[in-house]
Amino acid sequence: MSVFIVLTRNDPPTLYVAAALIASYAALGNDTTLFISGNAILAFRKEPMVTDPSEHELYVKANVDYLSIINDSKSLGNVKVIACTGVMSIYGIRKDELHEVIDEVLDFPTFISRIKDNDRLLIV
Repeated sequence: MSVFIVLTRNDPPTLYVAAALIASYAALGNDTTLFISGNAILAFRKEPMVTDPSEHELYVKANVDYLSIINDSKSLGNVKVIACTGVMSIYGIRKDELHEVIDEVLDFPTFISRIKDNDRLLIV
């Protein structure tokens, strides 16, 4: 089974939940894909922007920073992170401005076409 997670918000708790889901599903041996859409794209720039930087610092101090969790999950070999080209265009973000954790950029229809009947789709 493959798991596809669509992340749409850039608030620290939601970023953490998405990262924890990715790590958990990957650790269980599932191919896991995170699709970044909505204002979540801002949290995946080389200079990330989150809704509450002070709250984000609490997660960093607790060693549960979303980017670190996602990056560490990739060492399992079955995690892919995709940025939505549509929201990149809306926010004026170029591919070279994205954090190195991003593997590729795709539009929504192409992303959706990768989901098969027995896969899971979670929206966070």
